[in-house]
Amino acid sequence: MSTVQVDTINESTTGSGVTVDGVLIKDSTISSSSITGLTDGVDFSVQQFRLTSNNTTGGDITSGWEVPDGTLQANFGNNVSESSGIFTFSKTGFYKISFFGTIHNSNEIEADIRIQATTDAFSSVDDIVALATQRIRDTDDGSSVITSTILDITDLTNHKVKFKWSELVGSAILLGNTGYNRTFVEFMRLGDT
Repeated sequence: MSTVQVDTINESTTGSGVTVDGVLIKDSTISSSSITGLTDGVDFSVQQFRLTSNNTTGGDITSGWEVPDGTLQANFGNNVSESSGIFTFSKTGFYKISFFGTIHNSNEIEADIRIQATTDAFSSVDDIVALATQRIRDTDDGSSVITSTILDITDLTNHKVKFKWSELVGSAILLGNTGYNRTFVEFMRLGDT
């Protein structure tokens, strides 16, 4: 195999661009038809999943997740998928994971939201990696609470996360909505592990 070393490659015909291994580069851009040929060019990704309806039971949130689909809403990447409240990764890397909860009460309450992680697909390991607690004193009021963590995902079979909430005092509702984000989670892939 030979190596060609040059400082600049110019187009032979002005305006045509340069093709490298089947990928056309023209005016510092790659044509969209060539992007499908790239196997691992984008390291960063951001995905959201929202709770579609209110949850009054507490515990693991095992249903009601959807990808936001409102006006202009989009996910950038598809490295995370959800099934029965378990979130699985299809690409290793460092991920910032955030949980945004909106809690409503009918009396004085204390509630928390949690991010749980596992190294064995939740067969025995179920560790809290982030937790935020909110106390609401006013009747018929509500509040938002946020927690986040950064995880190093190296095992696509066993490294997984799930989300949980608990009523510590009183009677609370974790608010969801299918039209816009009220309670939602976000996965941001920061780069390679």
